[in-house]
Amino acid sequence: MTTIAETLFGSRAVLAKAEPTMMQKVARYMWVPMLLMGLMVVAASLGLSIAVADATSNYFGLPASVREAANAPAGAIDDRQFIESTNVWLPGFQLLGIGLILAAITFSLASILGVFRAGGGRLQQAFGHEAQTLTPPITARLFPMLMMMGLVILIVNLVISAIIGGFAWDVYGHSIAEINAASEGSDLLGDLGTVNTYKTWLEPFKFVGIAFILVGISFAVHTILQVIRFQGQRIRELALAGAGWPLLESKGGAR
Repeated sequence: MTTIAETLFGSRAVLAKAEPTMMQKVARYMWVPMLLMGLMVVAASLGLSIAVADATSNYFGLPASVREAANAPAGAIDDRQFIESTNVWLPGFQLLGIGLILAAITFSLASILGVFRAGGGRLQQAFGHEAQTLTPPITARLFPMLMMMGLVILIVNLVISAIIGGFAWDVYGHSIAEINAASEGSDLLGDLGTVNTYKTWLEPFKFVGIAFILVGISFAVHTILQVIRFQGQRIRELALAGAGWPLLESKGGAR
């Protein structure tokens, strides 16, 4: 029966093969694609931000009387339509890029755990002893799930933001005078209310996804520290065994 301490911090087990787990093998190849996708999203976000900045400069370069008139120029309406709709979903797109980069860091940490697992096992076998490993502590089980959950939240946030951006595109396709003159209960005001309501809670929602990924990274780092501590202890045991001291046996089965 597994004790609470073993669940939290892991326990000794014999390593059947001195090689990384399947998840650690996958992580070894996944961190580069994740990093590249994150960098591409961040670069695309920068390009879109420059386009929004240019449209903003053009729009606010017009006098307020022209921008707010019922017969405002089509160019002014188009600029505001682009600005308002893009500003709804662009922050979520930017945060998704950061989330992908953080996911790449998580995969890198998982890959490091694989190196410790395989390298530590081979080192013990080189000394002529059985390869022992640390069973995954609870942090090792949780950090991949936290990373995936964080990415899912960021993707869901972006999808919802894109839908609300469509509503904003429809709303701001009207002049300011038309929006201000809209009657209570009209579709225009209803869509405007939807845009402003969703923008309010989507803003903190995306940071929940980032928080999940960051907590996952902290759990991965903690797992690495646990593994380093275990392997340091195991090396000391092997050194003492060379001096005639008995080795500690594993209580767990082969892993």
